[in-house]
Amino acid sequence: MSSMTGIVPPRGLPGAALVIALAIAPGACTSAGATPAAAVGAPTTAAGPTATTSVAPTPRPTEVPGPPRASIAGGSAGIVQGELGAFTWDGLGSDGPWIVPPGSVPVAAGAPITVTLDPALAPGRWAARWAPVVAGSAGDPAATRSGTDAAVTVAAPVAPGTWGLQVEITFAEGRQAAWYWSIDVAP
Repeated sequence: MSSMTGIVPPRGLPGAALVIALAIAPGACTSAGATPAAAVGAPTTAAGPTATTSVAPTPRPTEVPGPPRASIAGGSAGIVQGELGAFTWDGLGSDGPWIVPPGSVPVAAGAPITVTLDPALAPGRWAARWAPVVAGSAGDPAATRSGTDAAVTVAAPVAPGTWGLQVEITFAEGRQAAWYWSIDVAP
């Protein structure tokens, strides 16, 4: 309704009530099952402000809980956080191929590499796999080490080159996650 020109309120209906009735009627007509006559109804006047109730929105978490962060220590770069790969965690999950993160951590041949978790959770079992990286992609895993102890420590490959390290850890309650690093083993 673009203009109110020519509309005269019926007798006994104040002009403001007509405007309200006309403003409500078009929206009510589009409601499922409503008819124009039923939507407008008998004119009423408000005795004063009406109370309205509103429902507060449900707060949404800012972060979905998931696997901890995993970092390695043992190379000359200090502590380096891993790239989270496939995981299953409290009903959430992801799946994907072997990740080769950009940039590599320089490590001496055979050096011990320790994995730490933040927050610190006790692993049920773990497996570490090494795969040679060729042209930015991981090849077939060449070495595997696994354990059930709380400390996750593996030795770097002795062959020089760029290697991908995958550490997969299984936790209580069916939780599981894998992390990846790119490692440069010096000749």
